[in-house]
Amino acid sequence: MWTIGSLDVQESALVGALIVDFAIQWVGWAVSAAFKTEKLYDALGSSAFAACAIGTLTYAKYYYARQIVATVFVMVWAARLGGFLFFRVLKTGSDSRFDEVKEQPLKFWIYWTLQAVWVWVTLLPVIILNGSDHNPGLWPSDIIGGLLWVVGFTLETTADFQKYAFKQNPANKGRFISTGVWKYARYPNYGGEMLVWWGLWLLSIPVLDGGYWVCVVSPLFLMFLLLFVSGVPLQEKQAKERWGSESAYQAYRRSTFLLFPIPKFWRKEKPEVEQELQA
Repeated sequence: MWTIGSLDVQESALVGALIVDFAIQWVGWAVSAAFKTEKLYDALGSSAFAACAIGTLTYAKYYYARQIVATVFVMVWAARLGGFLFFRVLKTGSDSRFDEVKEQPLKFWIYWTLQAVWVWVTLLPVIILNGSDHNPGLWPSDIIGGLLWVVGFTLETTADFQKYAFKQNPANKGRFISTGVWKYARYPNYGGEMLVWWGLWLLSIPVLDGGYWVCVVSPLFLMFLLLFVSGVPLQEKQAKERWGSESAYQAYRRSTFLLFPIPKFWRKEKPEVEQELQA
């Protein structure tokens, strides 16, 4: 394996991606803090994923099918999510997460730094894969990983656009969404996100050895964030404050899974509640 000093390509790819990632976030913070805006936050977070994936692929110069597929998957995911979130914040004019912190540069910097950590840790499997000179033949994990990514990306994309369209309808103002994939899961967008990154980790398995197996922290870290930190807990708190006393919302919670759109055929509600849910 090609070495630079005491670093092999995998290790130098890890360091290079870390530097690029933090540089993007801290420059984004400096500009955003100066203009007191949050509009660049999600766009630059997604851009860092794409930049690090492309950068590690071109730097290592190992253009095997597995590396190319994984990098393209990251680019497509980043372009879709970043573009959607950037369009949404431009459309709405603000992001309530940053109403207070964008006025406090140091606290705002913490948000941007945490985003840099999220990008690097989550992207670890692809960084390690792109920095590897191993090229095993097709593994079952490649097929399973590719299928998981496609299912997750499709679910996440569908959920985001269905919710956006729902909110754009004035008749739905103040209501919770219970149509489309949201009829069967309360957070299908988060479920899709988890499948995307488990899929990318599975794609990296054929080149992993030794300490590089630690990159399983990527999907586990993402699941931890979504389930216990910044995803579900915040959304659940807001939902209970808005609709917790409504019988229709209580029925919706009972009749849906948390992450994946799987019908509960055994759950039957009273006719009047069913009608309210379907209205």
